[in-house]
Amino acid sequence: MKFISSDAIPELLEALSASSVVWAPRELTGSGGTVMFERWRTGDPIDLEHFSSLSAKDVVLPRTEKLFGYTYAFGGGLGGAFGNGAPAGEQLVIEPAEPAPPAVLFGARACDAKALDVLDALFNNPEGEAYNDPQYQSRRKSLTVITLACTTCDEACFCSSFGNGTSEKAGSDIIVYPVEGGLLAEAVSSRGEALLAEPIFEESEQAPPPLAETARIEGLERLEEKLPRLFDDMDFWQEISERCTSCGFCTYGCPTCYCFNIHDEMRSDREGERQRSWDACMFALYTQETSGHNPRPTLAHRYRNRINHKFSYYPENQGKILCTGCGRCIRGCPAGLDIRDVLRAALEEAPREP
Repeated sequence: MKFISSDAIPELLEALSASSVVWAPRELTGSGGTVMFERWRTGDPIDLEHFSSLSAKDVVLPRTEKLFGYTYAFGGGLGGAFGNGAPAGEQLVIEPAEPAPPAVLFGARACDAKALDVLDALFNNPEGEAYNDPQYQSRRKSLTVITLACTTCDEACFCSSFGNGTSEKAGSDIIVYPVEGGLLAEAVSSRGEALLAEPIFEESEQAPPPLAETARIEGLERLEEKLPRLFDDMDFWQEISERCTSCGFCTYGCPTCYCFNIHDEMRSDREGERQRSWDACMFALYTQETSGHNPRPTLAHRYRNRINHKFSYYPENQGKILCTGCGRCIRGCPAGLDIRDVLRAALEEAPREP
């Protein structure tokens, strides 16, 4: 184990920021205690005590990002743009997005770090095996994750229902443990080992502190096969979702939700950029077609899709549950809807046989 004193943490962040964009949790000014992952700058205080309101997925899936820029110009012919030998005239010039700079995520929790591993199963696959999202892949490749182990939790946390809970190491490069006077540090990857070799970290014989044990939901591994049996039971989904207001916080706060919309923003009549922005499957317009038809016409249909996507479709297609038990959807729901109650009800109500 290595050790870094509390007084040396700003020095560490300063050194990291010399070559990387550093993200860390801090209380937003004037927010009344709201903690968010923000870009760290010299002198910024960080908050390693409180849980962030939103996850750290912004680091790899920004709320709004440029996919590419484009300009319509005269005098080059369409042949240069499309390779079809078209006569000279208007040309479409594509400007690729800038490559992602190196980044460090400091103070993520195990549920946030594991979420990166879960998203990798969709966006960051080995070459030739499946789809790779180039912008996600670029950010993920250049990201170092320093995870803060949880020694305390609240009643909304339920990460112990998934894998190793608070002791989860997936998605992390370094795990740090809060101890008297500073942090113990353990390398998880070769990138983490290289960072811990820096002289700012000292050798330590201390043992890590006991970690928190969060709430546990038994039987989640059976949901993948049980949920399809409830698919057509709209009375169940109507009853389960009747308190939902479709505000979308559960999607925006979740570390694994990745719903997005793509739109063009024009800077002039001949220049613009294509952007990707967060969206939410709980919004009525998310699946509405141009014809006006909506295959998920009611809130119950949309909530059914949300639960099935996380605990049935994604495990079947990507091999991982699309939830890490962070509890943000529970803490932030204005209607008090608890996803754990939904999962327990589904396990109980699903027919024994298909």
